[in-house]
Amino acid sequence: MLKQEIIDKIRRQGAWKGNPASRRRLLQDMGFRIGERAEHIIITGCNPPENMAEAFLAFKELLDCLKIDHAVLEKPYCCGWEALVKPAVLAKNDEEIARAKELSREFVRENFRQAEALGARTATVFCSACEPAYTNNAGETNVEVISTSDLLEQYYPGGRLNTEIDYFAGCYRFRRRVADKPLNLEAPLRLLKRIEGLKVNYLDNNLCCYIPPHYEQLAASINSRTVVTVCVACAANLAKKLREKGDYRVIMLTQLLRDALCTDKAMK
Repeated sequence: MLKQEIIDKIRRQGAWKGNPASRRRLLQDMGFRIGERAEHIIITGCNPPENMAEAFLAFKELLDCLKIDHAVLEKPYCCGWEALVKPAVLAKNDEEIARAKELSREFVRENFRQAEALGARTATVFCSACEPAYTNNAGETNVEVISTSDLLEQYYPGGRLNTEIDYFAGCYRFRRRVADKPLNLEAPLRLLKRIEGLKVNYLDNNLCCYIPPHYEQLAASINSRTVVTVCVACAANLAKKLREKGDYRVIMLTQLLRDALCTDKAMK
């Protein structure tokens, strides 16, 4: 059953967990402009700024390197995925899934309202777990709803990185229960092709890294020591599990793009 105290907390403070004031200070420390007019409003999600601080800071550095005009919302609202939608999906309760999706619509519309007031051209969603709620409700706003890969494809000129990686798009099996449209997985592939010197082993995205037999197949097919993904949940799960197997690095695509263009790791 959906917990009313969680719903009330999101309505009251925007977030269902953590401390919004602490998250705001963290974003300020990273250099994000908060509640200011910008061409692109970044939808951070509840988890990435704190639980993926290195990846999120790399994204900020990439935005600055590409001179992309961006800001974050003054009072971002949680999309409800982790607290409301996912539990309903796991319970296979269609009535609760429908109710959770309607609540997501309510919260996402608040973020759209703020983005419109800030004159944004896009609402760019960093968190893949949040993305379905924004895709489902894109018709509720005149702001274009896009992923980070969609945004970066507009600006990223290409880079060089003499290395080998394994790329895992993610399976998005939960997403298919709640999303009205398929996820665009082509933009990340096109971005990878813009990096000269990069060797990519593409992992099977029909496999789910949360299902033990699938994970074992994935792990056995990894050729390098660096796994790149666009899914925040996959990044966290693979980083945890691969630590048991050896010295692996699991990073977000935005980190790889930053390294290939904006740091001394890039081959100029």
